Amino acid sequence: MSDAKDVRNLIFARVGRLSLHRNWLLDPKESRNWDLQLSTYDEQQADLDDGDFPLSVDTGTKWDSACRYLRANPDLLDRYDYIMFPDDDLLFEPNGISDLFEIMASHDLDIGQPSLLPSSHISYPVTTHCPTFKLRYGNYVEPMCPIIRTDYLRTLLPVLDRWPTGWGQDDIWTMMMAKPAYRAAFIDASPILHTRPLYTGAVYKTFERLGMNPEGDLNEIRSSFRGLPQPKLIYGGISRSGRKIGGIEANIRNGLHLLRVASSMRMPHNARRVGNGMLLRTVTQFGYRPVQLEKIVGSSPAVPVLSTTTR
Repeated sequence: MSDAKDVRNLIFARVGRLSLHRNWLLDPKESRNWDLQLSTYDEQQADLDDGDFPLSVDTGTKWDSACRYLRANPDLLDRYDYIMFPDDDLLFEPNGISDLFEIMASHDLDIGQPSLLPSSHISYPVTTHCPTFKLRYGNYVEPMCPIIRTDYLRTLLPVLDRWPTGWGQDDIWTMMMAKPAYRAAFIDASPILHTRPLYTGAVYKTFERLGMNPEGDLNEIRSSFRGLPQPKLIYGGISRSGRKIGGIEANIRNGLHLLRVASSMRMPHNARRVGNGMLLRTVTQFGYRPVQLEKIVGSSPAVPVLSTTTR
């Protein structure tokens, strides 16, 4: 295990028989700024021993297992500054994970994710890698590989616990802090490759086995908050050289790039649609900034009170 004084970041990774996490471990231990906690949903993999801590075996989903683990080990929220929750079908660039954590800290982000290389299996084109940026500020982070500041994770844990399928979580994660502008980003300086086709992971069988209703979670979240981001937007960024970029330029750069690379992506029509939408929003939503979500009166009593902490 790494010296907790030197390593301030943790990866909590749910892994199975085909996990790619061993590729992450090709980075030399002495160069990493992160520890690895493996958690398996496959009891036949209970002999995995290549993490930095004893293997956690939990046959639940990604998010309820993470909640159980953190409840059992609450000191981790004090020991680490950031925790990453990657799926096990992701490939990172050499030293890419350490770079991601460094960028999160240096830009004081509460939540973020690496952008996805165009050859990836991509749900939302806004997450596609845009190489002229170091990062793009947005109102969305998907559950595939979120990186969350532990202070902010304390606010999100009741939400994860309440809706453990993860469906709908990405609608609210970036806007539950009191002042969400410039607190969430897609990190382009260290992109990843998502290798597994969409909606084919083992978690879908787990939903069925545990009687979970992901569509029910999605609908309940959307009926519990007012101000959910529609659509998924960017409103600024940092260039590769470190220059701050405003919303108009960011959308022009990002939109033109999507149009250029659309033909090489798995869903080119979707990429072109989003690229054109970004160009249109330079006129229709040039002043957009995210604001804190509002809890709808009379919604589920289990919905947590939103944090009003300011930074």
